[in-house]
Amino acid sequence: MQAKTKSGLILGSTLLLGMLLGVLLFGWFVRERMRHIPNPQYFSRRMERVIKPRDEQQREVIKEILTRQQEKLRDIDMAHREALKAHLDSALAELRPILSENQFHRVQRRQRRFGELMGPWRDGRAGREGRRPRPWE
Repeated sequence: MQAKTKSGLILGSTLLLGMLLGVLLFGWFVRERMRHIPNPQYFSRRMERVIKPRDEQQREVIKEILTRQQEKLRDIDMAHREALKAHLDSALAELRPILSENQFHRVQRRQRRFGELMGPWRDGRAGREGRRPRPWE
């Protein structure tokens, strides 16, 4: 192979690899930013890991408190999602009469993609059945 061809292949493959990494990192970043409220399913586990209880007695007291707070967090999360959905639905209902069919379909597509992006957290579901927690959770 000629030096120009090798250089072109190396440059092209580096560009493709960089674009792929950029897309993957952007997707990860967006998913992390979408979770404003901690996932109630893993709240206790993460907090216990951060606190690092001294002994088993302290661990039990902490676990009791965190479990109680986890239930409140789940209620807040559900109320927040219901209020957000109601607000978005009312905004769309108000916009619907002035949008063309094409504009309305774009809005619907965006909402569908947003729901897919939220994954297991959309519609108030805490997580997929059988899903193992990520290492940082």
